[in-house]
Amino acid sequence: MDKTIDSMRAAGLALLLSLGLVGCAGSDSEPAGETQSAAGGASGEPASGPVRDQYPFGVACGWQAASNIDTANIAFPDESAKYWVALVPMLPETRLRIDGAYPQARYFSYNVYDPILRPTDALADREIAPVTGGLNPFVQTRRPAADAWGDPYTAYVEFTGQPDSPSPNTLYAGETSLGPLPVPQPALTALIYRVYIPDEGLDFDGGVGLPILTLETRDGDIELLPTADCVEPLLPTLGDTVPSLGFNDVLEDADFIDDPFLARPGTVPIGDPESDSRVFYGLPSTVVNVLRGVFGLPVPEGVETALPAGGGFLSNIHNAYSTNLFSRTYGNIVMIRAKAPTFREQPGVALGDEQLRYWSVCQNDLPTQRYVGCVADYQAHLDEQGYFTMMVSDAADRPTNAVAENAIDWMPWGPYVDALLIYRHMLPDTRFEQAIHNVPQGTPPIEVMGDYLPQPAYCLREIVESAGPRAADIFAACRAYTESLSRGGL
Repeated sequence: MDKTIDSMRAAGLALLLSLGLVGCAGSDSEPAGETQSAAGGASGEPASGPVRDQYPFGVACGWQAASNIDTANIAFPDESAKYWVALVPMLPETRLRIDGAYPQARYFSYNVYDPILRPTDALADREIAPVTGGLNPFVQTRRPAADAWGDPYTAYVEFTGQPDSPSPNTLYAGETSLGPLPVPQPALTALIYRVYIPDEGLDFDGGVGLPILTLETRDGDIELLPTADCVEPLLPTLGDTVPSLGFNDVLEDADFIDDPFLARPGTVPIGDPESDSRVFYGLPSTVVNVLRGVFGLPVPEGVETALPAGGGFLSNIHNAYSTNLFSRTYGNIVMIRAKAPTFREQPGVALGDEQLRYWSVCQNDLPTQRYVGCVADYQAHLDEQGYFTMMVSDAADRPTNAVAENAIDWMPWGPYVDALLIYRHMLPDTRFEQAIHNVPQGTPPIEVMGDYLPQPAYCLREIVESAGPRAADIFAACRAYTESLSRGGL
């Protein structure tokens, strides 16, 4: 068969699958009106790129779902970011075209995933070249003028394995891994678009709208499924028509019942007195850590180092994570403390001299994968030594000296027995050797990260309040309490 017949067959199959998987309005759908495409410039003037009809409730949108603090707060997200998800049918002789524009934001990226939610490839903002004559503001040596934001770009998702010489602006979603072996990806991949910290006054789209997704033949000659522009996808808010219920606010304000039985060490098998920082490598090693830390099973140390990495829980290839798992059975207050890396747009740090693009700490619940609250780099209060100190407790147990003026950033615990603090590092500078990214599996993190590795502590309100106003002194007192727990005291 010649190429034209193959393309027509692919087109018919694509249409049938995509009606269910990607979502396409029928011919009797009434458009809600013309709208500027995602390639519109920051000044409001249209730029080159497709213009689609916008349909109500997010139907026909190429993106099926978006993260939401109340209803889609899963897979350990970050409060300073928003994620949009598309499920893409990977059909022979087709590819996905992404028409977008550079948002006014700290960071954006695309990741593709396998069926067990591991990222298989990614494109960071700085890797995406603009259309001819455009500008990528994420690779400039200085912050460009306002009209540089919003320039258009085109990227692609190819449904093949990654070649030795990848094409520019291209992700490859056709392969995943089974241990050390590459295997073909099934007929569907998830594409996630992330935007972190839009400029002040802007929504998470960074002022340029959402990228438009188009399924087309691999040579780009035939559009098989052009999708509509949208402000918000169908899920979980019906195109942003369902009002927020404030569920996460309720969780933040909830105080756990202080039960003397639960307060006994070891009663609830979650966490341990040490609560050491662990680096996240992937699902297998996480399962081992859960068996050990949550269920208390005697899994020997070192077993996880023989297991494959690769991420999971819809993790971002550009991020690396360390975690500390705490339990209420050892104290009604938990803390971590570490030297703070510098970050992009930090006052006094020149663009290009930052150690990380972004860092944050979030308080999560392990079973539900929800975050209760987060502190981003620009929100953190550092002490005179350049350290951050994060504290988590119920509001009723918050010490009176746990305030920003004392360089302590407090987060609510939520109605959970556990507290899982997740520390993120994003896109480290090659000169920042202490980044989480640089900790090989099997190496104690302290050997690489040094003072940048979070140190954990349990505490009680009376100990915190008696330690004075300095974060370093408070943490030292709580570390002494924690070490006494490890020795079986108190």
